Amino acid sequence: MSFIYTARALFVFLAAIFAGSMTFFFPGLRGDALVWAGFGLAVSGIIVLIESLIREVYPKTLLVGVLGLWIGLITATLISKGVPETSYIPEAQRITYAVALHLFLGYLGAVIALRFVERIDLSSSHLITADDPRLKGCKILDTSVLIDGRLLDMVRTGFIDGLYILPKFVLDELQNIADSPDPSRRQRGRRGLDIVRSLKDTNMNMEISEKDYPHIQAVDAKLVQCAKDFEGQIVTNDFNLNKVAEINNIPVLNINDLSNALKPIILPGENLNLTLLKSGKEPGQGIGYLDDGTMVVVEDGVSRLREEVDVVVTSMLQTQAGRMIFGRLAGSNSGAMDDNRAHDSSRKDNARKVVDLDLKKKK
Repeated sequence: MSFIYTARALFVFLAAIFAGSMTFFFPGLRGDALVWAGFGLAVSGIIVLIESLIREVYPKTLLVGVLGLWIGLITATLISKGVPETSYIPEAQRITYAVALHLFLGYLGAVIALRFVERIDLSSSHLITADDPRLKGCKILDTSVLIDGRLLDMVRTGFIDGLYILPKFVLDELQNIADSPDPSRRQRGRRGLDIVRSLKDTNMNMEISEKDYPHIQAVDAKLVQCAKDFEGQIVTNDFNLNKVAEINNIPVLNINDLSNALKPIILPGENLNLTLLKSGKEPGQGIGYLDDGTMVVVEDGVSRLREEVDVVVTSMLQTQAGRMIFGRLAGSNSGAMDDNRAHDSSRKDNARKVVDLDLKKKK
């Protein structure tokens, strides 16, 4: 960035020097050298200001604006040439009218083009908007994964590589969520924008893509089409988008799936230490959570709510929403009772076998 500022300052300085020295090289020019230097300084400053503003404009917007400007200028030129030259109109006035016509129609053409820039679809014109070959196979970020925020932690660990694309329509959706009158949605949208800003400060290779599909309204449908064009993968936490992408044979990287895969394996018989926070759906059940958010359902744990207890794992259930662990309080009699019942049942079975053998012998 310092090189850009240095180049700008050098350009303004050289422009002022060149404008001031014109009076020495062109004796026909009237005026003081300092006045001309000030004029060169002002013009170069305006050029630098326009250049700095253009840097914040997306390429599509800039292209459409320039095309509208050229259409306006060409129209003004045709009108000026179509007016016959007569002796009744002085030359100075005719030039003034032509300049004013070019300024008016040029401005009008650029403004109209920029006003309808979102309705102009250049994606079908591969000559103008041919995709960069390096974008092939990139990873496309969804709104949900930005609001979630775990992607930032993954980037900081250094496990993230490759090129990530943030489409402009996803960024616009985040802004709309952040402007929502609903406090909950507004907070989620602002969190997503903060995550985007934090990702730009990391070493993550992320670019904002101007590619848009004005004829498609839904953001999920735009993501699917963008993944098809780039032959890339969608990074999301959205269950519905995950299914739609799979139907369209588009690879999906789901952060929830990765999180579930990285959770430690817990086998029946292992001991856990946790705090029971609420009662479960079934009578007597207590609910607690591990550090990674896994729900633990404890039998007869409702009497120990708000207490830190030791739990023995009895079974585990894996669902699409995550993992659930079932257990019982350590030292409870339920496990011993089960063992005694099994032992009594085995003893009764052996007794029946003995009786049957005795009956056979008597026969």
